[in-house]
Amino acid sequence: MAIEKEVKLSVWSSIYRLIIPHKKKFFWIVLLSLLSTGASLVEPLIYREAINDVAGLFVKQAKDETKKEMGVDPDEYETVPETNQTINKETDTVKEKKVAKTKHSATKKVKKKVEKKPHQKNHVASRSPEQALETLLWAVVFLFVINIVSTILWRIGENQNVKLSCLIEQRFIQNTFSHVLNLPLGFFGKRATAALSKQIDQSEEVSGIVNGFSQQILPELISLLGILAIMFYENVALTSVALIIIPFYLLIAWRSAKKLETGLSSYYERWEEVSSRMQDALSGIKTVKLSGAEDREVEGLQKIANEAYKDYVDRSKLSNKYVFWETALTHLSTALVLGYGGYLTLENKLTPGDVVMFVSYLDRLYGPIDSLASLWVNLQQNVTSIARAFKLLDSGVEEKDGKDLLINKGRIEFKNVRFSYSTEREVLKNISFIFEPGKATALVGSSGAGKTTTVDLLMKLYEPTSGEILIDGQSLSNLDASSVRNQIGIVATDGAVFRGTLADNIRYKRQNATDEEVLKAAAAAGLQTTLGRLPDGLQTIVGESGIGLSVGERQRIQIARVLVAEPRILILDEATANLDYATEAEVKKTVEAIRKENTVIIIAHRYSMVRDADHVIVLSAGEVVEEGSPAELLEKGGWFADFAIAAEEGEPEQTEEETEDYEEEETDENEDEV
Repeated sequence: MAIEKEVKLSVWSSIYRLIIPHKKKFFWIVLLSLLSTGASLVEPLIYREAINDVAGLFVKQAKDETKKEMGVDPDEYETVPETNQTINKETDTVKEKKVAKTKHSATKKVKKKVEKKPHQKNHVASRSPEQALETLLWAVVFLFVINIVSTILWRIGENQNVKLSCLIEQRFIQNTFSHVLNLPLGFFGKRATAALSKQIDQSEEVSGIVNGFSQQILPELISLLGILAIMFYENVALTSVALIIIPFYLLIAWRSAKKLETGLSSYYERWEEVSSRMQDALSGIKTVKLSGAEDREVEGLQKIANEAYKDYVDRSKLSNKYVFWETALTHLSTALVLGYGGYLTLENKLTPGDVVMFVSYLDRLYGPIDSLASLWVNLQQNVTSIARAFKLLDSGVEEKDGKDLLINKGRIEFKNVRFSYSTEREVLKNISFIFEPGKATALVGSSGAGKTTTVDLLMKLYEPTSGEILIDGQSLSNLDASSVRNQIGIVATDGAVFRGTLADNIRYKRQNATDEEVLKAAAAAGLQTTLGRLPDGLQTIVGESGIGLSVGERQRIQIARVLVAEPRILILDEATANLDYATEAEVKKTVEAIRKENTVIIIAHRYSMVRDADHVIVLSAGEVVEEGSPAELLEKGGWFADFAIAAEEGEPEQTEEETEDYEEEETDENEDEV
């Protein structure tokens, strides 16, 4: 539990660091939200005045009815003396004699004008129809203006918030993605790419957190405090009745938040597993189909998905149970306010407008509480989700920056290099050799000898356990990985073909290559036949992982990609393993043309690819067992000589016609998928 709290505190601290560079925009959004909330709090006060004025109309009518029953005209004032001064000058005797006449002549009936007195807390003042109508008209205007202003302020804040949250989220996702891409290759060894992608995607929860703070938490708190202040000011007793239910409501909301927070991490892991299962099957769709495993893959997905959806349904049921009790308490509170408010109205302690105002505020009182409770649950989910993205940011150590590689000749030297993937087994054991510039050096040996590992170390995919690798005298440990990889071209059997055009795939390593250069590289890699059969040539869209292309065609794209980049150091790691011998011969011609000014390293199990090399290095169990020119090694009669003899005594090599027939058959099957 302590560790979990520590993780959450770390996440909140990280989120704060994401927001703080944009604090001015953030506080501007908060201010707009507060102004919008403040404007909406005035509405119930307007309701009260309008309701009370309408009620005042009925009060006046009741008084008028009473006057009629008494024989008094309700539309006239009572008689008023016209001139008191003249009458006062008369003597008492004269007054007595003329009293009837004076009263008759000194009175004047004037049209009654009702004075608009303010309503009291326990009394509704009389209102004429004209006065009530005037109040209603002003109420309509004020309500319209207030709602429009509140909406405009809120929408402006919403637009600004969307921009801000998208900016923060975008930068966060990019930073996370960049960090993951810059992690050493070993990080990806035991991790499903779909799960990693899902973890990065979960960082979109950042926008939910930013929105929660900018437009929900503070505005809802201000709204809650404002409502309570107004309600207590108007009537303490009725407010107390309204708040009786609040402790129970808060208890349910708190329990709901705690329950829904439990197990969130495993919940997200299940959905990551679902994504991984689908992506694994789709990325290996050909293998799935050739194995007749479609139903098995569906069943496997169903088993995992059942657990994920069961968890989702259980969480939804739990949430709905708490929502039901929260809603029931809200309705109970409203009933209590209406009942007690009605009683106070009958006792002339409240006006009808006060009761309507209290009910209106009551809806707004539980709204913020409910919003804050729901927001708490959502924020916990967001934090748990985004914690997985932050976990990625904390995973491993990014490849170190260093100096740019400056290739002069391209001389590569391995000096006493050792390397192991784990402590159990050492893969490379104190190897030392040189790849000379202007020469083609073959690196051969049985499977597991350490050939590909040697190349991976040269590409800075891993760091040697000990020893040193030098390029033109520059220690690889001090060089920037990107700089090294940009200047070394490698063709491997597991190279990727991305969804996009053929031209885009060939340009992948060198984006500014011209169409002419791309076409030339494609021709050098033996792609003329492929381009001839495709309707849009280099602009043909290929599927993900090269779906729609034969294995050989995908390999040729790898070769063309490296050739168009024109690297000073070229590595061919089983580059022609999936090619026919005619295409291999074309590739060898290309290698011959570029080896004069470049360093070429060839790793192959085909003797035909290495027999013309200038130099051969033989590895066995991570050690150099032979080294020299092909002729020298053949004369010695060691591993390389046995390798050459086995190649010569093996089955007849596939003819060019047979290979082309096979390639054509395979590509015809896939052509509709391109």
